[in-house]
Parts: sequence; C-alpha cells; structure tokens
Amino acid sequence: MSLGQTDIRQFIDKLGNYAARNPKEKIHVHMDKESYSAGENIWMKLYCTLTPDNLLSGVSQVAYIDLISPDNKTVNTLKIPLTAGLGIADLTLSDTLIEGSYRIRAYTQWMRNDSAAYFFDKTVPIYNGRSDNIMTGDEIIYDGEKKYYAIKLKTLSGVPLPEININYKTHLKNGKQRASREKTDQQGQLLIDLKDIPAGEIINLSFKSIDGIIIRKTFTVPADKSSNSLQILPESGNIINQLHTKIGFKALNSKGLGEKCTIIIMESNKEKIVEMETSPLGMVSYPFVLDAKLKYTAIATFTDGTKTETPFPSISMSGLNMNVGNLTDDRVFVQVNASPDQINQQEIYLIAQYNGNSFHVSKQKLNKNEVLFSIPRQNLPQGVIQLSILDATLKPLLERMIFNYRADKILPIEATADKPTYGTRQKVNISVLSGNTTDSIRVGSLSASVVNSNKTQIDTPYRSSIYTSLLLSSEINGFIENPNYYFSDSKDIKKSDLDNLMLIQGWRKLDWAKIDEMSDPKYNFEKNISISGTIKKLGRKAVVPKATVTLIPTTNMTAAIDTLTNEAGKFSFDDLLFTDSIKFIMTAKSDKDKNRLDIELDEIEEPANGINKNLPEVLNNINTKYLGNIKNAQAHFAQLEAAGLKQRSIQLEEVKITRTAIKKAVANSSNLNGPGNADQVLTEEDLSNCSTLEQCLVGRLTGVMWRNGVPYNTRGNGPMQVVLDGMYIEGDQISMLSAADVGSIEVLRNINHTAIYGSYGGNGLIVITTKRGNGATTAFKPTGIRTIIPKGFNLSRTFYKPSYEAKNVSKIVSDLRTTIHWEPNIITDQVGKASFDFYTSDEKGPYTIILEGIDFNGKIGRKEININVVE
Repeated sequence: MSLGQTDIRQFIDKLGNYAARNPKEKIHVHMDKESYSAGENIWMKLYCTLTPDNLLSGVSQVAYIDLISPDNKTVNTLKIPLTAGLGIADLTLSDTLIEGSYRIRAYTQWMRNDSAAYFFDKTVPIYNGRSDNIMTGDEIIYDGEKKYYAIKLKTLSGVPLPEININYKTHLKNGKQRASREKTDQQGQLLIDLKDIPAGEIINLSFKSIDGIIIRKTFTVPADKSSNSLQILPESGNIINQLHTKIGFKALNSKGLGEKCTIIIMESNKEKIVEMETSPLGMVSYPFVLDAKLKYTAIATFTDGTKTETPFPSISMSGLNMNVGNLTDDRVFVQVNASPDQINQQEIYLIAQYNGNSFHVSKQKLNKNEVLFSIPRQNLPQGVIQLSILDATLKPLLERMIFNYRADKILPIEATADKPTYGTRQKVNISVLSGNTTDSIRVGSLSASVVNSNKTQIDTPYRSSIYTSLLLSSEINGFIENPNYYFSDSKDIKKSDLDNLMLIQGWRKLDWAKIDEMSDPKYNFEKNISISGTIKKLGRKAVVPKATVTLIPTTNMTAAIDTLTNEAGKFSFDDLLFTDSIKFIMTAKSDKDKNRLDIELDEIEEPANGINKNLPEVLNNINTKYLGNIKNAQAHFAQLEAAGLKQRSIQLEEVKITRTAIKKAVANSSNLNGPGNADQVLTEEDLSNCSTLEQCLVGRLTGVMWRNGVPYNTRGNGPMQVVLDGMYIEGDQISMLSAADVGSIEVLRNINHTAIYGSYGGNGLIVITTKRGNGATTAFKPTGIRTIIPKGFNLSRTFYKPSYEAKNVSKIVSDLRTTIHWEPNIITDQVGKASFDFYTSDEKGPYTIILEGIDFNGKIGRKEININVVE
C-alpha cells in the first residue's frame, strides 16, 4: 500500500532523533613526519570534529593515542586533554623498540560506541640503529614440494651473520604455537618451514648478535607469489537482465595492493565487448547492459605480462538496481532501473543521509523501467553520503555510498616564505593566510611540520592528510590504499576515482533496525579524568553505602578530597586534572565496619587491537629499507649527545665470566621467566648484613640507580617496576620491607627477560620474593586503603628550536635534523593571518613545509610548499 506524506515525515523524524542520540566524532592526527627512528619523538596535533559539518568538537575533552607494535601489542597509551576539539601530544620512542611497522591509533571513548574500524589508524615505519645493528631480507623459496620462509641476517655494513642460533615463535593454522631453535647457514640465512603457517601470520625471532646484544625481530609472513586477482563489483550489488548496470573492477596483487592493468570483457561467444585500463590503484568502472542468456568474462593483463580470467557474477532475470551520476558540479543523479515484473505503480523514496541526518528526501512512482531522481549538491555536506532507495513500506531496497565534494567547504591556506632561497643555519619566516575574504569567520587552528625532503622521500607512498582522515578513512571500512592519491590537489580532486572507490569499497551503512533503539551508550563523552568504584565489606559481595572515600595525591598530601558512596556502594571523583604517573592513596571508612573494607575500582577495558586494517602497508625489513635514515639518525644522535642535548641510554655493560656458582632465586619466585632467569640475582645471604632492604640494594644492583628511594634503570633512566610476591607495587615501597624477610631479589633489564611482562617491563623490573614462613615475620595486609596510579594526562613538551643568531654560540657541531621544525599551535586572526619561524640545519637541499588545520566554520585545509637551502 502507498504511504502518505505524514508517514515519511515521521520516518525522517525518527532518523533525526537517532542522529541526535548518536552524534559522531572523528579524529585526525597531524604528525611531524611519516617514519621514525627508535630514540626519536613523534610530535602530534589532534583535531577532533563532529559530523556532518566537521565543526571542532567540544563534547569529548579527552582523547587517547595508542602505539601498537608489529606483533599487535599496545606499547604505550597517551591520554590527551582536548580543548575545543584540539590537542597537542608527543611520544618518545624507546631506544629498545624493535624495528617494524607500528600503528598510531587515536580515538575518544565516545567513538568506541561505533566500530574501531573508524578510529584514526595509521601505519608508521620505525627503524632502529640504536640497539639493533642488524638488517634483514626475506623471501619465500621452494625445495621440491616444501615451502620455506628464508630470512637473511647481516650487519648494517652488509656482513652476513653465519652460524647464529635463532629462537623463533609463531602460530599454526590449527591454533597451536610453534617454538623452535634454528641456526643460520654460512650466508646468514635462516630457513623456516612454512608447513601449517598461513600468510599474514607473525613470526617472532630473538637471537644474540656478534657483539652480545639480544636482538628481536618480527616478521609478517608474506603471501605466496601467486597470480594477481580481479574483483567484479556491480553497483548496488545487482546485475539485472537487460538493465543498465555500472560495474566496478578492482585489480589486486598478492600483497593486497591495487595493480594497474588492462581489462577486456568477453562474451561467451568470444566476442570482445569493451577494453579499458584501470587507474594506478587498480580501479575502473564501466556501464553495461547484459543478457542473462550469455556468460561474460573479464580478462585482466597486468604490467608484468601475467593474465587472469574472472567470470562475471550471475545475472538475475528480475529485480531493481541503481545507477548514480556523481560527476556533475551542481547535482547528483540517481536512476532506479526495474525489470518489467517490478513495475508496480507504487511509490519509492530516495533518502540522502549521513548517520541519520537527512539532507534530501524525494519520491517517485515506480511506473516505468527507469525512474530518475535529482539531488542539488548544495543540499549535501562535504564527505561520504549514503543514498538509499526505500519501497512504499519504507523498507530499504538499494543503497550506495557517494563522496560529495564541496569546494566551498575546503579551507584555502597560503604559506609564503620571506626569501626564495636560504643558507644553512639561517632564519626562515613563514607568513600564513587562511580562508576567503567573504568568510564571516577566518579564525582557525593550524599545525605545521618542516622536514628535510632528502631524508623523507621514501615516505611519500604512506602520506595521509586531514582530508583523508576526516572525509574518507573514518567513513570507509577496510584498507584504503594511498588515500591521499584522491586529494593530491584540493582544488581538483580525483572525482571519478573517488566515485569508483565508493562503488567498489563503500561498505558502511546505517543499520535501519537500530533507529528506534533507546538504549544508553556503553561509553560516554569524557569531560575530564574520573576515578570511580565500589566499596564492599571485607571479603564479601555486600556493598557499603555512605562510606567515606578519600583520595590523596602523594605529591601533595594536603590536597585530599573525599566523597560518600551511594546506596549501591558506588563512589566517583570527577573533574580531576593530573599528569601521568601521579600516585594516589585511596582510603575508605564507614561508621559500622571502620576500615575493614574492600576498594574495587572501575576500569575501562582497552580497545581490542584487532587485525590491522592497513595490513597491505605493513613492511618487513624496515632497517634494510631505511638504512640511509639509520645512518643519518646515528650521526644526528651522536651530535646531540656530544652537545648534552640527549642522553646516551644504550649502555653495554661489562660481562665477566667467572667460575662462581650461579645464585638461585627461591623456588616460589613469581618471575614469569622462571626462578633465577634474570640479569642479576641476590639471595638472602647477600642481604644478611643490612639493617634495611634499601640499604642492601643501593650500589649493588647492576644498571640500577636510586632517586629518592625509587630504583631507576640506567638504560633509559625510567623508574623500574617492582614486583613483590607477584604483586605490582611502587618503587618507594621497597623501604617498607625488611631485609630479613626477603628470600631473593631478581633484576630484569634485558629485553629477553622483560618482554614477557609487556608494557610493565618497559623500564625493567625488580622481582622480590619473601621467605614465606622460613623465619620471616607474617606480612600485614592493610584494609580500607590502597595505592593507585590512574592514567593521567600526557604532559606535552616544547619542540626544541635551535637559535643561530650571531650572538649565540651553538652547542651543536653539526645540525643534522630530519624534522627541522614542528609548530602545533598556529592560530589565525580575524583576517586569517598568522606566522612562524625556524632555522635551517647544516644540510642543503629542499625542505618541505606541510600545514594542516581547520577553521571555526568546520572548513578543513592542507597546504604543502617547498623552500631551498643552497649554502
């Protein structure tokens, strides 16, 4: 039956209510460059916006940045304060990071209500010439029916590593783990039998290099060198007999990357219909009218001469499809095609919407085989829009994603240098102008990075931008290869290629069944830091209402705050503001139970890392690929260390081999590596002449220094994690322990001992095991009190900016920076003007300046310019 105008209005109102309940945030992270060395800093500017207009979000005031390792483990997480949707952060990369393809992932808690597939997620190569002096190469080879993964090891100078014992671990197809030990041959090659090891699986290697350093490597097993493939994807999913149908084609190589090719479409009678060529990313589309009585085949010929034949999907005799015309400047055309039996004289509706926000609704009667809709482009916002065809009962029939380009929603940015060329160590002044003279508001926030182009040429294929993050990658599920290809020129984007991308890969849809759901979201907008939990009776499930809970920062004991639990025993401290690594003491008391209470804290689980959606960008052998960058980084670090601007955190310790019996830890040690598997072990005999445990340890633990009673690792100067009988405690709590109660102390500093502890082992560990009844006094466990170190805000630092004025004498003998400058907080004034300056380094050549940002009208922009340093 046909529905009246009131019904469609009610339906649109439902969509609007859904959009109001589920606002969508997006994040873009502008980083100073595209690849990094271990020991460097990643400098970042965060832009958090609200759709559909990309206005800066003032809703979430906390964001998170994860660094995820090549073996898909979270290495570090930063908590970033957002002010009006903007945040600044930096992340120090440890000298001990293994080389590989890492991920920088950014999100708000509110974004977790949607899929993690739409987080900011970028693959970043990190090389290591600080604690890793090994290059690798890999390939799949065959020996008869057997297939092997060949990994070659050699020094940075190219010398093979023969007869090296390699330990490796991986998972098999049946879910079991394979752990083995093999030795390299005389050419430094390791062969791993690939039986039952699937492509894409991670293999972890560990071995000792010739200079005694423990090296770890991670490899992702590449796909076999099989034939290329071709995907055939009809628009809106259907090919109907004798109806106009646009069909998309995507050519892929074995790595999952787009491959340019020529495609010939053949009928079953071997007659050629059409010949076409794909874009550099392997995509093309073409309109067809096909006959269900015939069979069709696509023959793709790739640039290497190989061919593949792919049959077309089945052709239906009955049904509907849609063709979208999205290449004209002022309108979007949508044509619905129907087979004769589907022409029922009923009304059909076209809705153009995004996340429930409706921008255009129109209806037509399905009274002929071609029904045309027209949408004024100015009605649609910038970005990805969902077009849906609904029947008379408002049931979705056909859907298609389009990208709507609005030139008036792009923020023009101009950047001008004060001179055409510069000398080394010379000041550069950059003038910035954003917006148009007709804009009512030209105030905006920008960030700028300046890099030595000669050192970053290798990174070009990985470059993304504020356009790709906020308009594309945050909307399309799955891997988008080289997304900046579509926006390489913001004034003339690749509209046809973008439309093909939407046709082929535009999978995201609004779940129509959810528009009536009224359930509360799992994750709320974070306004600040909160600490919450439940107070229960000691050892019981019963909650304690009206208990007094006190939170005391150990940095300022007078700044204590308290609150009362509600009837459900719940408490919450809201609107807190503190930096990371601040320790608190929390106490709980009640009139009846005094302090015989348990304090249970609420914890938000971390997002699952999942499979890297950008897996085709993951590279093995990063040290080999970035060998030139490693040598540049080594020279740069040496200059900074000589000038006292960087500490040498990698220290090779002297190892003396003696005939002294190996000291053993007590059998009940909680060391995850096994009792005694440590870099140093002290037994109760070593502690027998000390009045306090701290007195015993100061000066006796190799590679450990003490600051205010806290042990620090000399390798990296970070506080070490202390583990007491399997419990993680604070370093300064060592002073509370009696030396007479301790059975053994184990020091874990090298990566082969700390890796099993994950993020807890970043700065090394001290594992303390008590005697547990062997003459030790019974330990007292206090109740109603606990120490906590909640995640605080990351305290961003200021980018070091050398000044080479004539009156200043620089400490740096040779300035070899890759990132010349980082300026995260450029604010344009009412007429769109701003400026910044920096000094060139000692290296000549082109420098690239990249500016990105957003104004307060939600217009986003990007500008890239180059300057030349000639003397």
